[in-house]
This record gives sequence, C-alpha cells and structure tokens, in this order.
Amino acid sequence: MAMCALASARARDGALYSKRWCPSQLANPPSEVFCAAAKESIPRDLAAAKGTEYLRTCAILSIAGIQNGQIQDMQQYAGIYHTLSAMEGLHDEKLWPKDLSPVEVEVRRRMFWSIYTLDVYSSIVWGGVIRYREAQSNVQYPSEEDDDFIPNMSSLQRDLNDAYGGKGQPSQWMRGWNFTTDLYRILEHAVDCQRWRSPSNTDGKTGIWSLFRPAPMAAASVMDHVLSMYSSLPAQFRETPPVTGDPAQDIVGFQSANIQATLQLLRMVLFANEDPGADGKCDVAGQVLSVFSKVPVEYLKAISSPLLHHLGGIGYILGSAMEGSLSERSYRRVRTLLLEMAQLLHRLESGLRRSTGASERLKAQVGRIDEYMRMQASSTMSTRRSSFNPDHMPSEDHQDSMASIHAPLTGFEDPLTQFQLPPELLDDWPWSFDTSPPEGVFPMPFIK
Repeated sequence: MAMCALASARARDGALYSKRWCPSQLANPPSEVFCAAAKESIPRDLAAAKGTEYLRTCAILSIAGIQNGQIQDMQQYAGIYHTLSAMEGLHDEKLWPKDLSPVEVEVRRRMFWSIYTLDVYSSIVWGGVIRYREAQSNVQYPSEEDDDFIPNMSSLQRDLNDAYGGKGQPSQWMRGWNFTTDLYRILEHAVDCQRWRSPSNTDGKTGIWSLFRPAPMAAASVMDHVLSMYSSLPAQFRETPPVTGDPAQDIVGFQSANIQATLQLLRMVLFANEDPGADGKCDVAGQVLSVFSKVPVEYLKAISSPLLHHLGGIGYILGSAMEGSLSERSYRRVRTLLLEMAQLLHRLESGLRRSTGASERLKAQVGRIDEYMRMQASSTMSTRRSSFNPDHMPSEDHQDSMASIHAPLTGFEDPLTQFQLPPELLDDWPWSFDTSPPEGVFPMPFIK
C-alpha cells in the first residue's frame, strides 16, 4: 500500500515517461487512499511491528510525504522507521538473525543505505540531526551482482523480468546506486563542517570537536576528489541519454540523472561552507544549472518533488548574492542565472500537483528589480537614454525570455561600481533567506 501510494503520487505529478502507462488509468484510487491503508497497517504498539516489512512501509511513507509536500508526515514516519530500526538492530549486521537468506540480507542492506541517504538529505533541506552516522554503522553495501546471480533471487527476478517484457537489470546498475551512497557519505561530513562553523554551535560551548577532527579540506579539493571518483564510473553513468522506453536502459539513465543531481547537491553544500562572494556564488549556481539543463526532462520529472528542493538550494545561493553588494556586471550575471532557473522550474512544475509557481515568481521578481535599476539609471544619468529593456512578462519561449539579458545597463559609469538593492525588493523571494544561520544547510523553500 505504501509503494502504491508513492507510485500513484509520482504518476500524478508527471513522473511517467513510458507510453505503456496511461495517467488517467492510474489516477484512481488516489495516493491518499493507499497512504491511509498503509498507515492503518502499522500497530500502535511498535513492539508488535516486527520484521522488515514495517520498516519498508515507514521508509516509503516518509518518501511519499516529501512527494506530497507533507513534511510533518515525512518526519513522523522517518522517526518511526528509525525507532523500528534501532529495535531491530538494523545498523549492525552482527545483530541480524543468523538464518537470513541471501535475499533477506540484500533487502536489509538496500533499505539501510537507502534511508541513510534520505536521512542526510532531509537534514540538509529541513535541518535536524542525522540519526545514523556511517562511523556508527556496520552494514555492507548491497551486492553489485545481477539479482539473477544472488542465490534464491532468480525466481523473484524472473517475475520482475516478465513484468518488464523479459529484460532484466543491467549488470552494473547497483554500482551506480552504491556510488550515490558514497556521495551521501561525503555529504554527511560536509554537513558536519557547516554545522561546526555555525555561530549557533559555538557560542558558549567549547569546541570539543576540534580535538578529534583535522582542519577540513577546501571545497575545491573535496570536489576534485569526488570528480575523480566519478570519472572511474562506467561510461553509462557519466552520460544521460534520452529516454528510450526500454526499462532496462532507462533505469540506467535515471540512475545517471540521480548521480548528477546528487553531485550538484554536494557542490552546493560544500559551497555553503565558504563565502566566495557574488562571483563565486554565480559560479556554483551556473555549474549546477548547466548540468541540469543537459539532463532529459523526463528523468528530472522522475526524480520529481525532491529535485525542487535541490533547486531551492540554488535559489538560496542566488538570493544571498542579491542581498549583498552588487556591481552591474555581477547583477547581470545573477539575473541571467535567475531566468535560466525560472525556465528549468517551469519545465518541472508543469506536472506537479503542489507546484509552488516559483518560476513565475522569479520572473516577476526580476521584473521588479529591472524596474528599480532603470529608475536608478534614469535618475543618475538623466541625459542618457537607457537601453536596458528587459522582458518583464513571463514567456513560454526560452529565447524570448532571455533575449534582453545582453541589453546593456546604463547609468553606471563604471560597470564594477558597487550598489545595494533595497531589502523590500527581495521581500517576495520564492525562497526565504536571512543573515542568521538556517536550521538546515538551505532554508526550507517549498513548504506552504
């Protein structure tokens, strides 16, 4: 029931890219019906909720909470999962029953590391603690062999193969999955660095952590190491080809897109530990947007709502750049990235039931700032005619929206002259930000 709830919500929000599925046929019963049934199956006395099926149910309901924009649900069922996990001793294979079959071992390993990544992800986006640390866990990665070669798994895989037209998983799919877990393990420590540097974690407290930790590596050095790891992956995970409709190929394409999304999340979190100024912020945002622009939109929609929170990180980065001192050149660059982001958001939001309208709000925000810039130019250089004529109205055509970006700003004799936007111009920013450290690495962007 939990799996049906998540699948139904994803289908409703446009994650289908195969013509074999008809959205209207999947619309009823709605996701909420499946969610209710799954929730009712969990005993009130958690001591009675023994076995991995309850763990899997709570894990999937937590992910469904993100999909449906119900973050309290996400936190509630993640909390129940962690409670049951502690009771089962899932974090340490030495505590597992000795008579588990190879299939049951693989299920536990996949579940543990999958929800580990969710735990790190939710800490980044919504704040809170990371419940299971990698240093305190004793669970191996899932096997990278085909399921067909895992004892007792072949009959299960044959059933899955029949459902997908007789084609099984590619041999190295799990290698890409495990690489994504590697990235989240690095993210765990990047989050730690961000929290340690936060004034709220140092005021009035002794810096005990420094006794056990060396000085952290620079973000650029960490990213270079990660990209070296990435370059050693099979070629199929370093490129994201168009969707084919063949699940055996598209599952690899989806994994490649997921790796790209996680790489960009890591890039943003590492960046959050430093303060490179407006140009550095634009460099990071530009790299992230460039990568996403090259991934087929079908895969981005398949990642669905969680990807919007990745983009919320870009919104926070660019918003903080707008909040500081700007030059004409730096504003022009931020403006270009904002409109590119608006276009990407528009492509993603079109099918989301809980669309926030962030793309239109971004365009409107740029329009208001352009008007302010034009008035400033007019008042300071009244004898010169302004040729900065940005397109204020949202456009369906990307080229129309971007056509005015290269129009020269006038009114500044020196393009490097610094100026400050009035705070009220940023009051309606789609992502909240302020000068105090957020609870998460990025403030909550998409909760209503």
